[in-house]
Amino acid sequence: MIKLRLFIVLSILSLAFVSCSDYQKIVKGDDYEMKVIEADRMFDKGSYMKSLTLYEQIYQRFPNTEQGRKAYYRLAKSYFAIEDYYMAGYYFNQFTQRYPNSDKVEECLFMTAICSVKNSPQPSLDQEETELALNDLQMFVQRYPNSSLVDSCNRTMDRLREKLETKRYEAVALYARMENYRAAVFAAKSFLEEYPQSMFKKEVAFLEFENAYFLGLKSVFSKKKERLEDASEIYARYSDLYVEGEMKRKSMKYIDDIAIELNNVAERYAFNEISNTYEKSRTESTQKKVTYLKETLKRYDNFAKDFPESSLLDKAKDIKEKAEEKLLNI
Repeated sequence: MIKLRLFIVLSILSLAFVSCSDYQKIVKGDDYEMKVIEADRMFDKGSYMKSLTLYEQIYQRFPNTEQGRKAYYRLAKSYFAIEDYYMAGYYFNQFTQRYPNSDKVEECLFMTAICSVKNSPQPSLDQEETELALNDLQMFVQRYPNSSLVDSCNRTMDRLREKLETKRYEAVALYARMENYRAAVFAAKSFLEEYPQSMFKKEVAFLEFENAYFLGLKSVFSKKKERLEDASEIYARYSDLYVEGEMKRKSMKYIDDIAIELNNVAERYAFNEISNTYEKSRTESTQKKVTYLKETLKRYDNFAKDFPESSLLDKAKDIKEKAEEKLLNI
């Protein structure tokens, strides 16, 4: 039994060696009739790497013949079969240009697009190939609007657009995680303008508001009021989306914080106006001095009325008393 098995194995290896030897002779030889037969045989049985070598030779020898056309077409099919989509895409595309009157042009143009689709990476990577795939599919649909493949193209384009959309959403989320608030706000705004009906609309709208809130909160005093008001406007624009769960809880807290902070900013602005107006009274012009001192007293009265519990009230009162004393001495 063991001897029988050994005999079978050796027989198979012997046949394989002979077959391989015959193939090499055909590749190195000048019998192109045999090359065609062997190339087709290898192609039909799925030995695409071997068929590639022979079809390349056949095409180079007969580029403008029916044999050459068939060889070039099968070069593309072979590369596609071994999942070398860059080479397959090149050959399918070149086929449409070299043999524009062939009945396989529609198929090859479609397969050019499919190769681009196959090369499209996952959303986290650069999406240049996805853009190329979309362009190729759109070109096919424009050229063959009545093709039975149009529906397939449209479904594929929808998936590719979702991938681009996901990539853009992940960029917004990444800026937010990095606490790059300005970039996150800009990216979110741009995303919502480009994808107003996006499946990520709620998440991106919240990220725009949240990052605008943090940007305003952490800004220098001179920019705080404007940025907090921008955050309030974003909330007003998308508040109908923040209707449940953590998103609602956070948004309500943020909008309350913004109101408090805007009040603090207004308080500081009002106090600064008192101080700045008083400083302007240090002028040589008596008329201007009186005007600025009276304006200081007026601003103090408004401040005391608007912010009766202010921690700055004592400082404001001290400035007011100095202004009153100066007025008495003029």
